[in-house]
Order: sequence, then C-alpha cells, then structure tokens
Amino acid sequence: MNRGPASFHRITAGLIGLICLVVGVGAVLWQLDVPKVREWADHLDSGWPARLDGTDWWTLVLFGIVLIGLIWGWSLISTAIRPSKVDDLELAGSNDDGDLVVAPKLIANAVAADLATHTMFDDVSAKALDDRGRKLIRVTVTAPPTYSYDEVAAVLGPEIELIRSAVDGSDVHVQGLVHFETPTG
Repeated sequence: MNRGPASFHRITAGLIGLICLVVGVGAVLWQLDVPKVREWADHLDSGWPARLDGTDWWTLVLFGIVLIGLIWGWSLISTAIRPSKVDDLELAGSNDDGDLVVAPKLIANAVAADLATHTMFDDVSAKALDDRGRKLIRVTVTAPPTYSYDEVAAVLGPEIELIRSAVDGSDVHVQGLVHFETPTG
C-alpha cells in the first residue's frame, strides 16, 4: 500500500479506536456509578432526536453524514483491495525512436516462469508492486528443506541480478525472498 493510503488507514483506525475507547471507558464509569459521569449523563437530553425528526435540516445533516460515511468507507475499501500497480518502465536506448516501454509485471512473470522450471522449487511467484512509495519486483521461491540456502541462492541469485540489470537506471528495486517448507516427520 502506498504511503498516502497507509497513512489514511492509520488515522482512520486511530480515530475509530479513540472513539471506541472513550465510549467504552465512559460506559464502564457510568456502570460503576462514578458521580461526575452520572451527573454528566443526567444532563444529556434523550428526547432531542424525536424533536429533530420533523425539521428539514435534520434530513440534510443525516444525508451529509451518510454521504461522508460512504466516501470514507469506499476509499478505505478500495485502497485495501486494489493492489498497488507499478507504472511501466522506460528504458533508454532501445531503438532509433527513443525508449523501450516495458511493464515490470512482464519482467516478473518471465522470471517466475523461468524459475518454475527448476525442480528444486515447489512454488515460485513474482510480483511488481508499489509498497509505500517504493517500486518493487519481488520474487518469492519456496523450496523443500532438503536443499540448503546456498543451493537455492545459486539458482535465484543470477535471476535477481538479471532483473537488476534490466531495470538499471530506473527507480525499481528487486527483492528475492526464500521460503523453506517445514520438515515433516
């Protein structure tokens, strides 16, 4: 998730958490008959929603609250669901006209397909993503515990270096992740 949506999620979670904390502490103190809380609760007018029901502005306020809630909720959902896409890369010197444009996900898919041909890997995945403002090509391999890290790195390392040389000069970083399955038995 990019920095902007991640910050928005943190602020939203903090605000909702603070509201829940205040309401929860207030309810507990009210149940414990804390005098200040009881006095404050006695001053609350419980009939105000019924009096506002017949007024025109109350409908507009309610509509505004619903609209803000929908926009806020939709922005939270859409940023959490939608993967962060990495823009196409322009690599200089490809032809007489100028630049070669390539999608990083195509590079990632080609590397994943190549690594999947190795029998040592049980699972191979490669993704191009934007993680908090940092563009990445992340290659993840899963191997059984019968192989050593050095054996896996000997196959994965050259592929990672090929990607790095392909995206040299761009702001795309390359990560190689190795997972070993847990031994059974």
